[in-house]
Parts: sequence; structure tokens; C-alpha cells
Amino acid sequence: MPEFNAHHALREAGERHEQLSVGDKLVPISAAVIAVLAALATLFSNHSSVLGLEKRTLAGIFQTRAADSYNYYESSRIKIEVNQALLQSGVVASAGGSKTMSARIAKEQAKSQKVLADAQKNEKEADAYLHNAEQYMTSYEKFEYAATLFEVSIVLVSITALVRTRTFMYFGAVATVIGLGFFFAGFV
Repeated sequence: MPEFNAHHALREAGERHEQLSVGDKLVPISAAVIAVLAALATLFSNHSSVLGLEKRTLAGIFQTRAADSYNYYESSRIKIEVNQALLQSGVVASAGGSKTMSARIAKEQAKSQKVLADAQKNEKEADAYLHNAEQYMTSYEKFEYAATLFEVSIVLVSITALVRTRTFMYFGAVATVIGLGFFFAGFV
């Protein structure tokens, strides 16, 4: 059985006390700061994700509206073509009937042009929302990378406290700096 060395035990206790009172405050403070950064990155990640999904949903709504408008425009064009064919074929023989048919054609053409303009406007809105959605989803990905790197940094800094060597602290610092790069890139 190994003998107890009181002098050695007191020296180790003194060293640990000195480490805790002087130098090792860096480890818990670093871990706490990195944890706050990880929480912020997660918050912004979730926010970007929700906004990106909202913009995609709105893009889908405007795409549907555009498709409906294009379909309505096409049906109006068919009505115009049928009425013109009837008018040109002589099926409508009376002057009053021809005048009524011509007025109906003119009204349908005016209406179809408004519908076409509406369809094109909805299509542009859908494209704009899709573009915004992609920007938000890109930000989401950058914030997710940042959060992951911050979480890895927390683990590395925690290992530093366990093994009492600064090597893991340096790796944690590098991961934190890279995480900060992704974090700030998420805002761009």
C-alpha cells in the first residue's frame, strides 16, 4: 500500500487553489460566453428558418394565383376566338346580333388584358418571394453552422477544465472564431 505523503497532498491542494483563484476563471467564463453565442445563433437560425418558410408559402400562393389568372386568360382568349369565328362565319346574320357579338368580343379582350397583367404581376411577386426565401434559408444554414461550432467549442473548453491543459482551449478558440465568421455571415 502506498504511503500517504502530507507534504505532497498539501502542495497539490495549494496548486489547485491557486489555479481556481487566479488562472482557471478563463475556462468557465469562456464556456459561458460561447454558450450565449450558441443560444443567439440558434435563435437567429430559427427566426431565419421561419421567415424562409413563410416566404416560400407566400411564393406558392402567388404562383397559384398566377396560374389561375393565366388559366382564366386562356379561357377568355378561347371565348374571343369562338365569338370571332361565329361572327366571321356568318352564323350571326343580323346587324344587331353582329353588333352585340362585336361588343362582347371587345369587352372580353379588355377584360383578358387586365387578367393577363394580373397574372404577370402575381408571377413577379412569386419570384420575389422565392428569392427572399432563398436568402433567409442561406442565413439559416450559416447560423446553424455557427451554432454547431459554438457547441463544439463549449465541449472543447469543458475538456480543458477536465484535463488541465490549454491545448483544447486553443482548439475551442479556433472553433469559436470560425463560428463567429458564420454567425456574422448569417446577417449578410
